[in-house]
Amino acid sequence: MNGKTNENQRILTNAAPTALHRRIAESLTGQVTNGQLKPGQKLPSERYIAHQFGASRATVRTALQHLEQSGLITRRDRRSAVIAIRRDITPHLRIACSSGRIVNIFRRLSEMQILPPRCQLQLLDLQQSGVIGQILTQPVCGADILICEQEYVRCLRNQPDLFYPLSKNVPAEAELKETLLKSFAENGQYIAIPLSASPMLLYYNKAVFRDHKMRMPYGAWQWDQLMQFAQRFAGEGIYGFQFRPTFSHMADLMSHRGCELYQNDGRIAVASPVFEDTLRFIHNLLYVNKISPVSPVRTKADQINLFAQRRCAMAVDGFDMFGHYHQTLGDDLAVTVLPGETIGGSITSGLVALVMAVPENLQPIEDLLRTLLSTSTQQTLAQIGAGLPTRNGMLNHDSLETMNFPARIVDTFLSQAGNFQYANQPSSLDYKTAAENLFLELWLRLDKLDSICQRFRQL
Repeated sequence: MNGKTNENQRILTNAAPTALHRRIAESLTGQVTNGQLKPGQKLPSERYIAHQFGASRATVRTALQHLEQSGLITRRDRRSAVIAIRRDITPHLRIACSSGRIVNIFRRLSEMQILPPRCQLQLLDLQQSGVIGQILTQPVCGADILICEQEYVRCLRNQPDLFYPLSKNVPAEAELKETLLKSFAENGQYIAIPLSASPMLLYYNKAVFRDHKMRMPYGAWQWDQLMQFAQRFAGEGIYGFQFRPTFSHMADLMSHRGCELYQNDGRIAVASPVFEDTLRFIHNLLYVNKISPVSPVRTKADQINLFAQRRCAMAVDGFDMFGHYHQTLGDDLAVTVLPGETIGGSITSGLVALVMAVPENLQPIEDLLRTLLSTSTQQTLAQIGAGLPTRNGMLNHDSLETMNFPARIVDTFLSQAGNFQYANQPSSLDYKTAAENLFLELWLRLDKLDSICQRFRQL
């Protein structure tokens, strides 16, 4: 016990200067969030906690009062120091993510106090092994919602007895776009609620084009034109693109060649000649024309962002990167649709919410969803780069301009949001992870193209 006491005192001593009772409350909250303290379990006495943290009982009592007011705990007997965590009042907002982007987004929402005070952030990475098992074995409280990228929805929905369908009430009240909802409908109920949409866009640095006297990619560009400009950029001795091939890129390319990346059963359409042609196109774009200086020696795709470093002319990416690129490039950033002449298509990414298990009371869940779909939260999500808002009333010039989007690109965003529907998605998490690894090998050139095509066919 002395070792644990010393460790707690060390943590509190090294922490930023904050009131001691508040630091004790944060430490206890953390133990609840990470599962050390379970719903329904009794907390130790005030005397024990005071000894644990080297604090007075009055300080501990103040900390516990804060936890009670926030709804994290309840006292069964106010005259005693025996405290039980309430099972029916503490919703979990679990954030499953494939990158640090979603983690940062919801941390900021929490810091801005947009999320309800009873929500606890539990950050999970779906690409790590054992995470699904961790989700299944953890206790479910009054409201338990999983926030993840859209391409995980079908994978997670196929886990038995894991998610609970919602009625149409919440999305109807939020006035969500019907085309964005229908992909998540099942037997008149919704298995997920879209929070944002992120279409594929072409970003470019106007300064690079001006300096090299090249025509800028206004309006009517096609994927195939990128190949021509890759050769010109190489001739000028500059890097052409920030580009890592993903499901989104393949889906966008294939949809504009008349084929869905995923079949109705959720498997990749490798039997289609369009699939291999598109894979070869991406390979040639990356390596035959040498548009990106990426090689196995440089490794770690996520650590290289040449566009944000002003070292390349273009970035093929989703809407969610707008805030990041605009912060770096400022007025030199321009955005256009890729491919340019098509308005509308299939969205392959964005944030969605799924409801875990079958709670006794759906009201906390619906309250939390209403918060996430409210005008203020949708505005904040758009401003910090999570994607386009999904509320019908916010997809107009006035709303987007109040979110600090430059007027010159509002039309581009609206044209993308106008007719979109979500594309087919992968059917299993293991299958998706295996396919992602092959895309990464293609990007890092760790295997020959013919071999990668063959391995895709074997999935």
